[in-house]
Amino acid sequence: MAKKNSVMMFIDTSKCMGCKACQLACKQWHSLPAEPTTFTGSYTNPPDVSGSTLTYVRFTEYVDMRGKLNWLMARIQCLHCNQAECQIHCPKGVQKSLEGFVVFNDKCTVANLRGIEGADDDEKIANYIAACPYNIPRHNGTRFVKCDFCVNRFGVACAAGCTADGKNTTACEFTCPTGAIYTDKAKTIMAMAKERLFEVKVNLGYNNATLYGGRGRVLYLLTEEYTAYGLPYPD
Repeated sequence: MAKKNSVMMFIDTSKCMGCKACQLACKQWHSLPAEPTTFTGSYTNPPDVSGSTLTYVRFTEYVDMRGKLNWLMARIQCLHCNQAECQIHCPKGVQKSLEGFVVFNDKCTVANLRGIEGADDDEKIANYIAACPYNIPRHNGTRFVKCDFCVNRFGVACAAGCTADGKNTTACEFTCPTGAIYTDKAKTIMAMAKERLFEVKVNLGYNNATLYGGRGRVLYLLTEEYTAYGLPYPD
């Protein structure tokens, strides 16, 4: 049962055009530096989350059953699980906000890990990351970091640039030009996602469209099966 104040995010990949505005907005809001990258043959850049990149847009070339080449684009980030492995293994450093967001604090360090084995710090870091079903946490040299759902933009009187449609929201939703990202109360998001899924199947011809996630605060609408996007099994 969703709590009264619980908030969810809906990411509609049928609307994503791969502009990466969400990537930039995340870095700006969290004051994160750019990182050196190289072209690897894909528009996905940087290729993964890191200590200074909390979210990125993944581009996947996909050939459908008719032999047509398509781009599948999806923003990759923490899904803010209801039962978060990261919190189980670092109870001092991981908290749940009133909205249900999974938030790392300054105590989310190697020294505070619980139930994570390793011969040295590097192995413990790797095993903590592996404990996440979505392979999201990263270590920035001091502590573990990940998407925090822009928690400091919620529940307070936020300055200009924190609201959309009259509600506090994330930096990524605020900047998304196509409306592919939307945050609201959990009940509203679930209803919206089911309605949009019906629409893209019936009116837009995405016969393989499906919903992905939902075990936490983030829910995706995918136009193809999750495996086509390179996503893990929706645990």
